[in-house]
Amino acid sequence: MFVALLALWSCGQTIDCSNPETTIAEAGERSLTCHEAGWAIGWIELLAARPVSPGDRRLAYEALKSSFLADPGGTEAWLESLRVAGAELSLQEGLAGAEARATSVWRASEGRGLLSGASEELRAIQKRTLAVWSSDAEEELALAEADIEGWIRYGSLCREAQQGGALRISVADRVSVYRMIQERFDAGTRSEQIALSSMGPAWKRVPNAWRLASYHQQQTWIQAAPLPPPMTATSLGYAQALFDGDVTAHAAALHQELGPFTVGSRGPMFKPEAPSP
Repeated sequence: MFVALLALWSCGQTIDCSNPETTIAEAGERSLTCHEAGWAIGWIELLAARPVSPGDRRLAYEALKSSFLADPGGTEAWLESLRVAGAELSLQEGLAGAEARATSVWRASEGRGLLSGASEELRAIQKRTLAVWSSDAEEELALAEADIEGWIRYGSLCREAQQGGALRISVADRVSVYRMIQERFDAGTRSEQIALSSMGPAWKRVPNAWRLASYHQQQTWIQAAPLPPPMTATSLGYAQALFDGDVTAHAAALHQELGPFTVGSRGPMFKPEAPSP
């Protein structure tokens, strides 16, 4: 009975990775630390351009622990491949970087990415975090939820730069905006699809880049971006005008005048953060 109670107590414990060097699994002379397991979570976050939720993060560490105990050597090699791929992708910048990430997101959504051989639970976490809204099998590109949110925030910056006030999109109107961008992606050319999928990672740095830009840089961007009329009806009307416009020129101007921005949203190095305690 004591053994049974101990087993139940162990199953109820969650992995504490507040210290990245904490060992979460041991198999013979091999061990897996939170830092090493974090490469898988970091890869998901790199593609999604947003954090894995706290609940899914805990589940991910548990799944990675199980994977390591089942196959220590194979798990180590796989995590190292994620570290190398993540380091390479995170440093890519501009629209070329956006294209590389959009392709990786598409591969992940099709079950062909670097997590294709991972546990079902880890793949489910990736799917939830990516939240792909549209994909193009012929072009092998996909649009994630973070990209749509990035474009909404970008639209607000555009309107504010024209002294028109921030976009105020209601919950009901937000659904319409999501559909606008989704439909634009579905009907768009390859260059338009890449532009639409470029805003998720870029937006992490855009507000700060705008604040730090000189007046000349700000004005150069305003002149280069094909902005709609500043007071186009409602916020929803302004968003419609923006997304009906030249999204490729918008993305190119943003990277050229205020960037370029890399795919990595936490700086130039691929460093997954430790989870909150």
